[in-house]
Amino acid sequence: MPAIISIENLGAVQSCKMNVDDLIVLTGEQASGKSTIAKCIYLCRTIKDDIYFLLMRDIYFEDQKRIMKSIKSLLRNKFLRMFGTSLAMSANMSLQYWYTGDRFVLFSIKQNLAESDLIEKYVEVRFSEKLKDEIMSIVRNRNQIDDLKTKLASVFCDEYQSIFIPAGRNLITLLTSQLNYLYATMDDRQKRLMDYTTQQYIEYILKIRPSFSGGLEGFLNDLGDEDRSTARKLINQIKMILKGRYVYRDGTEVLYLSDYEAFKEKYVRINFTSSGQQETVWIFNILFYLMINHTKAFIIVEEPEAHLYPDAQKRITELLAFMHNHGCQMMITTHSPYVLGAMNNLIYADYIARKTQDEASVKRCIGQDYWVRSCSAYQVTNHEITSCLEEGDEHLIANSVIDGASTDINRLFDKLFELDQTE
Repeated sequence: MPAIISIENLGAVQSCKMNVDDLIVLTGEQASGKSTIAKCIYLCRTIKDDIYFLLMRDIYFEDQKRIMKSIKSLLRNKFLRMFGTSLAMSANMSLQYWYTGDRFVLFSIKQNLAESDLIEKYVEVRFSEKLKDEIMSIVRNRNQIDDLKTKLASVFCDEYQSIFIPAGRNLITLLTSQLNYLYATMDDRQKRLMDYTTQQYIEYILKIRPSFSGGLEGFLNDLGDEDRSTARKLINQIKMILKGRYVYRDGTEVLYLSDYEAFKEKYVRINFTSSGQQETVWIFNILFYLMINHTKAFIIVEEPEAHLYPDAQKRITELLAFMHNHGCQMMITTHSPYVLGAMNNLIYADYIARKTQDEASVKRCIGQDYWVRSCSAYQVTNHEITSCLEEGDEHLIANSVIDGASTDINRLFDKLFELDQTE
């Protein structure tokens, strides 16, 4: 059974309850609450990592109650870094995440009457009794556990590493040459002022970036035949979108571009590339790194279509489906009808192959690596979330969602055309 998340009165989201499935597409207007939902899921799925960090840091802690207090304090601060001060939150705010039926975490607002007769609000974190007992069992026996991460993954019913790839990635790419220096000179207070997911994204880039001195191709020699074949497919798809190959060398990020007139390669520093290249380069690097290391990952990608031509939006959607089909869970937030339409094609390809039993014909249209067997799709409207999958065996994303904006545009054009004909 999938995990379930329920959100009430948090940010732009008034009401949301949904399954956390293996592949989720989330769409809706700007400021509708898509990022809030994505961050809530990320927050709850990384609690096991927070507990691991505390237990490793406080390995000699003998006061079990103090450890639980530390866990809740860390989660409270993390929540506030993601969603802002509790003073601005509704008294009816709640975020509840069920890992299983009897294991859940609940974030809510509690109010106290201060001495000044003002009402003070604070974020309360509560675990279900079952989950709390399991956590405390790990705390009591942590010195006897060889693989603490595996045990925590079992308790939280989640063996996936969560990766959040936020929107606005090109700003981080623009600062590439100063990124190490800027981050290293920040004190803890300055880092805490950053959006939490953005900080985690920067730290992950800084961690893995030195591995790319040979570009994506530099990893191939260390792979077996099957992995090398899969990696080459991914590299080819990336090159068609990125229009070049990424290399991190001598502390500088560059993109080697194909110069077909001179039949040679030329390069440009990554902060001087196009906005589309800057937005996508680290999506690709992270996905490739996870795949070649066989990392079971839950990956949230915000607005993968940013600054991309429609054909490239189609290809990046296929690339994300490729990653899903090779063992990753995915959540995509998007405004783009091209991303939604491309996803529908991948869902429909799998359906047609199963219906007709003619996989070969479907493969000639699109490779099997990209077919999507199952996808959940939701639209956030009027501060609430609803499924936007059509009824029927195909389970396609509703055309009214994909074509909503263009339908309005075409309707307006028809009205103007009618006025033109009356002259």
